[in-house]
Amino acid sequence: MAVYRRTGTTLIVVTSHKPNMTCPVCGGGVEGSTDTYVNLVCDDCDDRAVNKNGDEPWHGWPPGEEPESEDGTIQMAPDRGENPVFIDGKKCWRRYRFGGWVTMYDEHDCDSLEEFYEAHGMM
Repeated sequence: MAVYRRTGTTLIVVTSHKPNMTCPVCGGGVEGSTDTYVNLVCDDCDDRAVNKNGDEPWHGWPPGEEPESEDGTIQMAPDRGENPVFIDGKKCWRRYRFGGWVTMYDEHDCDSLEEFYEAHGMM
């Protein structure tokens, strides 16, 4: 999404969903791809994320589903994980990719990650 602003004779193109993004949970600074993802939470808040049962969310292989490793091979975990997650009682969604994830606050109480993406014009 691009926003065009005119300052005098200069046209400025802002490509971020929320320029100068702050964490929607604590109000602190956010690092990461604020041009690509909306409502990113900061690393400190992300460290407190839990699943619906209050446990640490899984990522990679779901519990009990990691295959047996074979000699001479390296088994890479898939880019998937638990959704939604909760930080201080606030619902968030994680986008798992490249062995990690980004966590985004859900102010709309969406039922799925896809619905969250649609609500924010990300699909």
